[in-house]
Amino acid sequence: MLNPSSGAVGFGRALLWAVVVLALALTAHFEAGGHLPPLEIVALLGGLLLVVTTVAVRRRIRWPGGLALAGLGQYALHHVFSFLGGSFPGGACAPSALPDAGAHAHLAGSLSGTFVHGACVGADSTVMGPGMLVWHALATVVSVGLLVGVERGVWLLASWLVRPLSVAPLWVPVVRRALVPAAPEAPGTSVDVHVAPERGPPSSALVMYLAA
Repeated sequence: MLNPSSGAVGFGRALLWAVVVLALALTAHFEAGGHLPPLEIVALLGGLLLVVTTVAVRRRIRWPGGLALAGLGQYALHHVFSFLGGSFPGGACAPSALPDAGAHAHLAGSLSGTFVHGACVGADSTVMGPGMLVWHALATVVSVGLLVGVERGVWLLASWLVRPLSVAPLWVPVVRRALVPAAPEAPGTSVDVHVAPERGPPSSALVMYLAA
């Protein structure tokens, strides 16, 4: 029987939630100008997120629960990306417009040194700016809208597969009933000697006496 809460279907739902939330969080953070951790850290975060979603998909996820799950995931991933992105040399960040190098040569030099160490312009792990907030909020709504639709389809399919079949068969065989003759009744073994026979003379003087 198809059970969306456990087994292969439950693991598939948990994996889909983890992949979509993580991918949209990476996209939103990058597009808002934030820096990203290396691929190894991203894979580790995906594994941790998969553990959380495995617990969450034990029940069907609807809009309120989906918004809470995806929203908390986006918020936590933003801070993790911001904290770890500049701590590793393999981190990446979105390109930002640098000031005019002719007028502010010393500022351009300091910013270029910042890029060398893996940090981004204006990145702060403790502050979520308006642009970053808008991107992560958009990623939350898109991920929940997509995944709740998938949830509805999975649970609808599961309820349809376990529904009992109520379709009448197209051909019903005709069964003929054979009449079984009744067995003849066996004559009784006891004779009532107090009743005189209907025809013929008395068989004995005892019978005549009893009949009188």
